[in-house]
Amino acid sequence: MNILVSCPPISDHFAYYPYIDLIVRDELSEYDTNFHRCIYHRFTPDTVGQFDDTLRQTDILLLSCYIWNWELQLLLSNRARAINPSIVLVAGGPQLHRSHYRWFDYNVVGEVEGSIQKILDGTAENIIHSARKTDFSQSPYVNQLPAILDIKEHSPNPLGIIFETSRGCPYACSYCDWGSLTLSKVHFYDIERVKSELEVICKEVKPNYLFLADANFGIAKRDTEIAKFITSMKQTYGAPKSFYYSVSKNNPTRNFEIGKTLFDGGVVDNYIVSVVHTDRDVLKINDRGNISTKKFHELSQKCVDNGLPTQTQLILGMPGDTKEKWFDNICETFEWGLHAETKPYWYNVLPNAPANNEKFWNEWDIKTQRVIFSQARLKADDELIDKTAEIIVQCKSFSKDDWVTMNKHARWLQALHNFALLRNVAMYYRHVLNISYSRFYTGILDYLWSTDLGHQYNSQYESYLGRILDIRFQDQYVPFEFNGKEVNIEPEDVLFMHLLDNKEHFYWLVTGSVGWDSIVVQDLINYQKDSMIDMTYSPVDGRKIAMEYDWIKWFDELGHQAYYKDGMDPPPKLNKEMVYETNQIKIEGPTEFTTSRILWHKTTNKNRKLQLYAKAILGQIDFRGERTQFKRWSKVS
Repeated sequence: MNILVSCPPISDHFAYYPYIDLIVRDELSEYDTNFHRCIYHRFTPDTVGQFDDTLRQTDILLLSCYIWNWELQLLLSNRARAINPSIVLVAGGPQLHRSHYRWFDYNVVGEVEGSIQKILDGTAENIIHSARKTDFSQSPYVNQLPAILDIKEHSPNPLGIIFETSRGCPYACSYCDWGSLTLSKVHFYDIERVKSELEVICKEVKPNYLFLADANFGIAKRDTEIAKFITSMKQTYGAPKSFYYSVSKNNPTRNFEIGKTLFDGGVVDNYIVSVVHTDRDVLKINDRGNISTKKFHELSQKCVDNGLPTQTQLILGMPGDTKEKWFDNICETFEWGLHAETKPYWYNVLPNAPANNEKFWNEWDIKTQRVIFSQARLKADDELIDKTAEIIVQCKSFSKDDWVTMNKHARWLQALHNFALLRNVAMYYRHVLNISYSRFYTGILDYLWSTDLGHQYNSQYESYLGRILDIRFQDQYVPFEFNGKEVNIEPEDVLFMHLLDNKEHFYWLVTGSVGWDSIVVQDLINYQKDSMIDMTYSPVDGRKIAMEYDWIKWFDELGHQAYYKDGMDPPPKLNKEMVYETNQIKIEGPTEFTTSRILWHKTTNKNRKLQLYAKAILGQIDFRGERTQFKRWSKVS
């Protein structure tokens, strides 16, 4: 019996060993079976034929379906059936859509453990509702280590490992299929098994990337111990180099301790705060009301107080949202002190999520469109698009035009605040003049969008979104066209570069829009302007910045990521002009970014200069949440 496992990854940069392959290999170790090397890397409609010889020799094809690969899996299954009519097709995974059951001989709903044994024993039905396995004492990672090492040896890409310490989710958010998939139950693996697996993985495999598949890491007290063990593995064996996990939602103290442990241990660059939305009514409509917004606020303040960089995750396009609520929602996270990075995600309609039902769709008059799953990634010259997703673009509470505006608000607030073009100015207005972030940025955007500078970007961004949503372009990668050229970076990054490319004019516009003719504010705007990295900056030579008020000291005392504090005084005027000099900061990230930052000012080719500059300022690992300003200053006079 020959078995082949297919699980194409979301990333083109890592090879992820499918966990399902290890489970099935381990469970069928006593059966007379042979495993082909699993399909763990990406393929396209043009390259799927390279697996024909393997498919002809395959008796059972196991397809692990996720939102980003199910179309590829359908392509592979059709190909397999055409060249090998007797092949048995078995599909499972989190996003196996009910409407696709007819495509496969067997459909595994829930967990895979025990399902393949039923197929081999002849007791399986077309729909296999797998019973929860209670004995998780045996580790497929340990038992099947040779298979992982074989993949690592033959992979052209760095190896990533998908890992679990628990399975299940106690919540039932309408947009997510975790809770519904696992019937809201959580099973915890024995901690000694977890530790033994981690040590084997880190010592023998040394993965570049460790992806924790737990739905809520931090939900259990023991997770703090596991986090400490992961960092000890990196100290001992140099792996994992990086670590990704989905954080638990309702325990700020424990979650912060875990995040700080992982950050200090060098396996994460920031702490992900999965806020989703700050409006309680929107959260309740989407069955997220049982997760406390207050606790997210508490967690944010812990991160701020202890200097832990954050990434704030929000969902754009939730039923019940409006363009006004969305704008205030982003600005509310600034009030919490979450200034460093905001990541808005489109509402992705998962096939088995509770919200994906006719009653809910009719109630909210939901309209969706299919789009390329990952528009933001850098594109290789020979890459073809084959990953799509269905997103909400309109419902009863917002029109499609509103949805476009919500996207524009997200990009502008990212560029202006997260990337620090106006962050210092906004913080001064908040802490000294008691002007909320929402009010401040409402005035700024109302004015900037009326100017040629704002109109130029907005019109290009609207054209970009229009092509993404146009069915005629659904089989293509849609780059962002800027000034007549294709730029394969995220739209907010393009906006940031657009404004920096017009830096003097941009800050002149800002000076005219803030409405206060103040020497202090003017000096602050000049400091904000001069401290931004731009294409004139040389990391070798540094830069001197003059100021009449000691903004360096003032913001240092405030705390660069500080949440709102009442009654702050502006900095006192200096007796003479103070000059500070920026110094190159130490970079611990990839050589690519280091080289880019050193070399961008040396090249004479404009296009090459732009690309080097983009890599230099957009590689967030360089700055660990502070990617647009240098933090190291020395006083000159």
